[in-house]
Amino acid sequence: MRQRVRDPVQLLGKLKRLDVYSKVHDDYRIKTKIGGLISVVSWSIMAILFISELRSYLSVEIVDHIIVDTTLNQKLPIGLNITFPHLRCDEVSVDTVDSMGDNQVDVAGGLVKLNLDAHGWLSKGDHVVGPNECLSCLEALEVLPEKRCCNTCKELKEAYQDAGLPYFHILDTAVQCKESIGCQVHGDVLVSKVSGNVHVALGKSTVKDGKHVHEFNIRDVSDGFNTSHSIHRLEFGQRVAGVHSPLEGTTKIVKHGAYMFHYYIKLVPTLYTPTSGHAVHTHQYSVTDNDKNVMLKPGELAGLPGVFLVYEFTPFMVQKIEKAVPLSHFLTSVCAIIGGVFTVAGIIDAVLYRSLRQLLQKTVA
Repeated sequence: MRQRVRDPVQLLGKLKRLDVYSKVHDDYRIKTKIGGLISVVSWSIMAILFISELRSYLSVEIVDHIIVDTTLNQKLPIGLNITFPHLRCDEVSVDTVDSMGDNQVDVAGGLVKLNLDAHGWLSKGDHVVGPNECLSCLEALEVLPEKRCCNTCKELKEAYQDAGLPYFHILDTAVQCKESIGCQVHGDVLVSKVSGNVHVALGKSTVKDGKHVHEFNIRDVSDGFNTSHSIHRLEFGQRVAGVHSPLEGTTKIVKHGAYMFHYYIKLVPTLYTPTSGHAVHTHQYSVTDNDKNVMLKPGELAGLPGVFLVYEFTPFMVQKIEKAVPLSHFLTSVCAIIGGVFTVAGIIDAVLYRSLRQLLQKTVA
């Protein structure tokens, strides 16, 4: 049988019948001022909506889920950066205690202590005496039976201790000590994921019979123990976007006495999963604080002066997942914006044109 060869012109003619977008010759188009105004407004609206949709497409949505925390056997790094403007570094000891009985005394591995001067800048060190120089022991000289030289801050404090005198009030003014009157502590402390506390408190920290104790002579602080501090950084786990640290930027000033500061921190384990897929473990937290002067009168303390970060964990974990907007969703929204605005503008233009035309015909009649 002979196959019939279809004429391409006939095929195109049939295809032309399917065209739903009928064309109007330019000679039959009517352009009006109102139509031009509606067109300008329509293009402006489409541009604004397109920019808004583009911003939404480029942003990342974070979806939260609640799950049970199964990471209790992991260690938690606590990031610290705290300044004590009136405590020397040799008076500062960062200790940790938890409910399992694990005690860390004067944590040093991941922490760095920096001496600060009276202006809060890094200190160049204490005053260095000359070969034949002998600095005075100040008030202790009047009490001590023998004359001695106090050429270092440590020797000056020992002289005051031997004389039974408090020495904290002279640390800011004595030549031996005034070059390094503050301390900045920064770094990480590794703790178990059980309730506990991190603290800087009065006295030398030791562990006796499994208990964490602070040893000090009450006479040394009869003139006060200045626990003024500023918290520049406090993180429980890695820092991630969208997780705020409420205590950062906190500053407490002590003008007299010996204050005990407690920060009660409720930790919420958080698993943050970015669009890259690499999950990060961190913790969100809420905090309440309390402070009081524990020096009721000179030589008597009703508590241990210091700064205590007391934390406990919730049994649930918040899972934060970054969710990007699909490209198909963006293209669909853009098409809807263009088509919707174009259609509504066409309806408004047609209604106004016909209404004005009928009104003009009635006026002429």
